[in-house]
Amino acid sequence: MAVTTNKTGRLVDATYDNVKETFPVSTAGAGTVSTVNGADRKVVGIGTSFTSLSVGDYIWFKTADELAEIENIVSDTELSLRIAPETTATGDTYATIKKNNYSNISWLIDPLTDADINKFTFKAGTSRTYGSSKSNTMGGGKRLPPVLIDSTANTNTVFISAE
Repeated sequence: MAVTTNKTGRLVDATYDNVKETFPVSTAGAGTVSTVNGADRKVVGIGTSFTSLSVGDYIWFKTADELAEIENIVSDTELSLRIAPETTATGDTYATIKKNNYSNISWLIDPLTDADINKFTFKAGTSRTYGSSKSNTMGGGKRLPPVLIDSTANTNTVFISAE
């Protein structure tokens, strides 16, 4: 169970071997968070340090496997999201993902077993690319949100590359 990442200039590749993790890799958040399902974009924390984050970073509500972009940071214990979460979190663990400048992300699932990408199951050997064919430094599209990878159900490997 591991994530291996290699970076060369603007290019990055990673291997996700039997893990549930994000690309780019997340950082565990201190404390716990609570939200209100669809009713509010506010996130309230206990023992959190939200001021160490930045607008445009993402928060991963681990129990619900939901990713959300941070729109505003009010204090160490309160922030708001760009879009209200679909689920309610009550004292849940979370992780954060720093904003990135990737304009395209590709993945390949090993040829032996299926894996979940952003909560959708993809068949063994499947590959996909999304985003612009040009890098952001070459006039490509806007930066892409993180990808949620779950290769634990079938103990397989997912390969990621991005630019």
